[in-house]
Amino acid sequence: MQWWGETAKFNGISSIELLCKIEDLCFDCPTIAKPRNVSRNIMTRVVLRLEFNHIFPEEEKKDIIEYLKLISKFSLENIIGFFNSNPTINFNNFFSNPVTGNEIFQRVKKYCIQNNIYSTPEVVSTEASIKISEIILANKDILITNNSINEDPDRDEINLFKAFLLINETINKSDSLFLESSTENIDKISEIMIALKFSTSDIGVYENIDIELLKLAYVTSYKFESLIHFLKEKDENKYLIDELCSFFKQNSIDELKKQVDYLVVQIQLFRQTKSFKFKVNEPETIAFLDSLISEQIEEDLDFLHLRNYPLYKMDSETYTIINAFFVLDKFTKSIKFLLKECFNKKNGLKPSDRTFFNFYNKDFSENYLMKNVLNNIFSKKYFIKHEVLDTNESEPDYYIRHNKDIYLFEYKDVLIAKEVKTSSDINKIAKTLKGKFLINPNNGKRIGIGQIITHIEAISDNNFIYDKNITNNKFYNIYPILLLSDRTLEIPGINYMLNKWFSENLKIENKYLNIRKLTVIDLDTLIFFELYLKNKDKNFKKLLDEHISKMSMSIKSYGKSKLEYEANLLKKITQKLAPFSSRFQTGMFNQKLFIERFMHLVKEKK
Repeated sequence: MQWWGETAKFNGISSIELLCKIEDLCFDCPTIAKPRNVSRNIMTRVVLRLEFNHIFPEEEKKDIIEYLKLISKFSLENIIGFFNSNPTINFNNFFSNPVTGNEIFQRVKKYCIQNNIYSTPEVVSTEASIKISEIILANKDILITNNSINEDPDRDEINLFKAFLLINETINKSDSLFLESSTENIDKISEIMIALKFSTSDIGVYENIDIELLKLAYVTSYKFESLIHFLKEKDENKYLIDELCSFFKQNSIDELKKQVDYLVVQIQLFRQTKSFKFKVNEPETIAFLDSLISEQIEEDLDFLHLRNYPLYKMDSETYTIINAFFVLDKFTKSIKFLLKECFNKKNGLKPSDRTFFNFYNKDFSENYLMKNVLNNIFSKKYFIKHEVLDTNESEPDYYIRHNKDIYLFEYKDVLIAKEVKTSSDINKIAKTLKGKFLINPNNGKRIGIGQIITHIEAISDNNFIYDKNITNNKFYNIYPILLLSDRTLEIPGINYMLNKWFSENLKIENKYLNIRKLTVIDLDTLIFFELYLKNKDKNFKKLLDEHISKMSMSIKSYGKSKLEYEANLLKKITQKLAPFSSRFQTGMFNQKLFIERFMHLVKEKK
């Protein structure tokens, strides 16, 4: 395995070349090229991560840093970000030397036979590859700056391999997922899936992350543009715009938007070509990219430093993408903390003060971004929306009635503490989610799901003041929807668990109300498929009904053999626990939208 690969060119591309590349990106990408169902197996990532003792039981292991010290500077610098661009690297193709490769293969084979392991185990995971990069950069002085070891591929590869095995020991959460035939196990299975994926859900839920990255690329540009428009609306926010320009070292917010969009497109192109490093020669772009690097990186449970500084600079013109998700999230999730610091300083507030989050989450995220997206989807005049009243009663975050169908939205833009996020403790995770989405633990008031229940109770009692045209004793379908600010909780099993809480707390008997299961939706999905949902009224309802049907399905399996039985069982569990976003077909996203969003880059180059 030669992990240094090719170095891409970031800029200096002609306008015609850029146009062709953007078009190729859409037409060639498996995400949107063909209108087929998105096939995502939620269990594919639940595999055995090989550990040091599995492969080298006779060898006394050292600390990870000791193995990395034996690797040349050249190899260490060139593996930063490489494994995120090449996710197919595993024990069977890790080594350049065929003799070493065969020896390791036989060791893995022996371990699997002895322990009755029939699925292919894993050495390099996304989490492990990020952790390797973090350790290297946190120990940069020792491993890179003062490293004088000559390059030796055989030595470098075996020591890197051992370092991965040691990292796997710290991140392993479960060797396997054992499924029994009894349907009573679905609750436990959903909890296992949540615990396994909760800490890493924002760096890819599925084995093939191309779909997630394309979606995030489009949404990142959309959200960042929305934030700019929001801040521009009031002169009093100019200092926040100035802070963004200053931090990212750009002369204007329009120049910053161009740099962000160009980086977004390049990440997609790099992903296609399996590139992970690139050269830059334009001073403005170098200044922008330099704002995304740091000379001091510290190890953190949730990779906090790498999230804030997701690029590494190898020399004066060469950069490495540490993780594509981290780069994209910098301009939507991480950016709010940059603005918070500026906001607090301007208003003389302490770091712990939450005034900024109340402003950002309510004024921008909910009242501007979320409502603009939903108003665009439900733009037709015959949609009945809730009345705006001067009252102390809690109003729905968003409400739509179309004929006999009622859609009740509650929107939540929340943060999960990293101690909870990385705990792998389902009890701690569930307690936190209940406090965020059901009952406020500080005052006992209903929030999120609880507020939806309050509105349904008012409708049932003919006391819903926000839509006085609801007719008593007339049949209605009610679709309760918990809308979340981003994809973090797009984990298989989350919707199932939250719907269980919804059902347990809903105490209504009204023969005229058909109250559907709770649907959890991330705003990114609505943004990405906005045009499809807007085109026909039935599209949104059809997807909701399909999702609810899948959540309600029985998981009793069948098969002529044990293998066929388990395959059918796995398929049903996958469908039952999958998030709402997985119900979309790839052809529902109009590729022209992606091209149009980034076409300004071509026009500016002209």
